Amino acid sequence: MPDSGWTGVILWVDLSSGEISRVPITDFEPKRFLGGVGLNTKVFWELGCPTVDAFDPLSPLIISVGPLTGVSGPFNRAEVGGIAPQAYPQELHAYSGFGGKFPSELKYAGYDGLVIVGQADSPVYLSIEDEHVEIRDADDVWGRDTFESQQMLMARYPEASVLAIGPAGESLSRIAVILNETASCAGQGGYGAVMGSKKLKAIVVRGSGTVTVARPDELLALLNERRRSGEWEAGPHQTWGRYPLTGDPIRSTMANRYLKKFSGCYGCPFQCQGFYDVPGTGKGVQMCTECWYGFFSGGDAEGMWDGNILTQQLGINNREMLGVMIFLVTGVDEGVFTRADAGVSFIPMLDYAQTPGYGGKIVHHRFLTELLGGIADGTSPFSQGLARAAAQIGSAAVELYNTMYPAFGYHSHHIEGAASALHWATDTRDPFNSCHDYTSTFGWRADVAAHFGLPGGHFTPYRRMVYQGSERSTVWVQHHQCVKNSLPICEYASLPDLFFHPPDMDVRIFESSLLSAVTGVDFTVGRLWMAGERIWNLRRAIMVLREDRHRSDDTLNHYWFEQVVGAGDETLPEPLDRAQWEALKDRYYTRRGWDPDNGRPTRAKLEELALGEVADTLEAAGRLGG
Repeated sequence: MPDSGWTGVILWVDLSSGEISRVPITDFEPKRFLGGVGLNTKVFWELGCPTVDAFDPLSPLIISVGPLTGVSGPFNRAEVGGIAPQAYPQELHAYSGFGGKFPSELKYAGYDGLVIVGQADSPVYLSIEDEHVEIRDADDVWGRDTFESQQMLMARYPEASVLAIGPAGESLSRIAVILNETASCAGQGGYGAVMGSKKLKAIVVRGSGTVTVARPDELLALLNERRRSGEWEAGPHQTWGRYPLTGDPIRSTMANRYLKKFSGCYGCPFQCQGFYDVPGTGKGVQMCTECWYGFFSGGDAEGMWDGNILTQQLGINNREMLGVMIFLVTGVDEGVFTRADAGVSFIPMLDYAQTPGYGGKIVHHRFLTELLGGIADGTSPFSQGLARAAAQIGSAAVELYNTMYPAFGYHSHHIEGAASALHWATDTRDPFNSCHDYTSTFGWRADVAAHFGLPGGHFTPYRRMVYQGSERSTVWVQHHQCVKNSLPICEYASLPDLFFHPPDMDVRIFESSLLSAVTGVDFTVGRLWMAGERIWNLRRAIMVLREDRHRSDDTLNHYWFEQVVGAGDETLPEPLDRAQWEALKDRYYTRRGWDPDNGRPTRAKLEELALGEVADTLEAAGRLGG
């Protein structure tokens, strides 16, 4: 049994054989890999980094909480890990986080993680009620949307939480999500399709346990300090998500006419989301890219909300739909491809451009039903993600795609400087679900950056490219990203300019003190930061062993070196300079202790992190850095 904070058990389910077992979390060294992304990464490594495709029965779906999950505060999150079918051109090992109530219920049921392998013969769902776990027939739930599925299963299991896929996941769309409630979902990666490939419709969990806290007085003191200071109340880092980001008239219409209350993940003080009820369309939560269709609805708030609700019900990635719409409107308008090529008969933004609200709610609903329905049932080329759709349409479409997607099949998102560009290039997905440190802190707050020994303030008084020292920023943020996704703690509750009162308090002191109070294990700042570095290095080892990752793969597509890509605040102020980019990579690999010639971890670095057996495996495969 591990220390407080962990339950001590990982639930292991084989859908092919029907076998259900429990594995001690100590087999995966929680003091060194924590939970969440760290635990998922360790489990995937110990499974031998399977080289199967994402939809193979041997492809694991791993869901982990962390030592802080279940504690009152912004900690009630979980991480999904495994082979991501969205990644392009190669399926890559990646991760995706989600909140809601499900993570805490899994912890209260007595589990730190859930590993699902195999494939059922017919549709099933997994029922977890404390120690009672069953694989149940899901024939009557299969084919239903995510909202209906949750309602049906919650009626059978009162007070339970349900994690479900929609029709998109069932048809193996590579942009299918796994949804909890109306907006908390593991969106990036396409893991809804991994569940669909296993014929796993949903996971129902209800727990009656609690989280053991080793030092409750210390924990309460830390939490109360945050609340007294106002740093964990709805402030500038939290309120932006409550309202649609599309501006007036949509923002004012939704806020004044349809907003019912603020909401958030279970037990979180921020309540950073808006809960809306639009008659005739439905109720749900909005934050960030849930309002994706508002950018194309001509100011029609009801059309925007229709796009949000339909996407969530069908189980489609909202973030990806923003890229799909930009690609669709631009490609058709510029004659790159036709409406028929894209599987739609009309586009309101183009075909109803002279009509108020681009035709209004009815026209938008017709279009959204056609577009999203095609993605959900697999008949649209976009069902396989924009990268594969562009390749199917033709070379001109691929070039258009490249102007929008920097790497790995994910839409551009907060690449605003050399450091964040390098982070993108060395990851396996869009990393900006959990690394706003660059954009929300260091770019604006030179004082906070300097405290951590990083360059900063390059967004003021105007945005400028900074190469020198950016390798330090990338390494720092990647370590912090691994820590926050493994504790886990909400991205918006762990930005470096929150609780910044040096030398007595900063984000690293707070997170290490918090973990120590919950677990009873003395995590110094250095020990916690080494855990983040260890997790990142093990992730890199998986990339190298499974995917033959090389320095040459750590890049963005050519457009980012030739022109300014994107618009507004989410793009670089100037194209990347190839010579300075390669020099930046040299410094990054050296700082990481990796081989600059190939970007691969060295034995010295891995042994420093107590990963000697990982070095042995890479060496046996001929892929250890020199």
